[in-house]
Amino acid sequence: MDVTFVCAGEESFKMEVGFFDTVHDIKQKLQSCKGWPAAALSLFHNGDVLADVGAGAGAERYGIVEGSVIHVELAGRQQQEKSRSKRRDGGGGSAALLRMNVVSRCGRGRAQVAVCARRAVSALRRELEERARVGAGFPLPRDGAYFFIHRQSVMDEARSFEWHGVAAGDEVVVFEGSVTR
Repeated sequence: MDVTFVCAGEESFKMEVGFFDTVHDIKQKLQSCKGWPAAALSLFHNGDVLADVGAGAGAERYGIVEGSVIHVELAGRQQQEKSRSKRRDGGGGSAALLRMNVVSRCGRGRAQVAVCARRAVSALRRELEERARVGAGFPLPRDGAYFFIHRQSVMDEARSFEWHGVAAGDEVVVFEGSVTR
């Protein structure tokens, strides 16, 4: 299920949380995706502290469902800045990057893109649009009407790459147009 995470000084983001994930599991996912040290995280839902009480205390215990909002507090912003600089410098940050090949439908463009596997597919749209804005040359439709295909399936931009089963080296195709449900 997709859950929104909010942390002061950061842009809110969505991440998938399993119904039976423990608080420890959620903290580990945050560490993997954002680089925040799991031990320095405090999580809150509906004003309650999510206690890391061990096995059997899944997200369902705290009433976390699809669309829930979890507030994140870091014990000391210094630790966060340290973690961020490590990722920027490539110095062993723990965020697992997924490298994939993105191609336009007619083969006019090809790019290798690296994103966090647990990020929503919409992160790929932002990345490609930023590259187009700075003149990096990936051809995108002018009106923003395009969608992504992975292994002959339309990708839901609200879901993560992990949810779609995208693996390192996979090809994601950009199709012009829109999809209706």
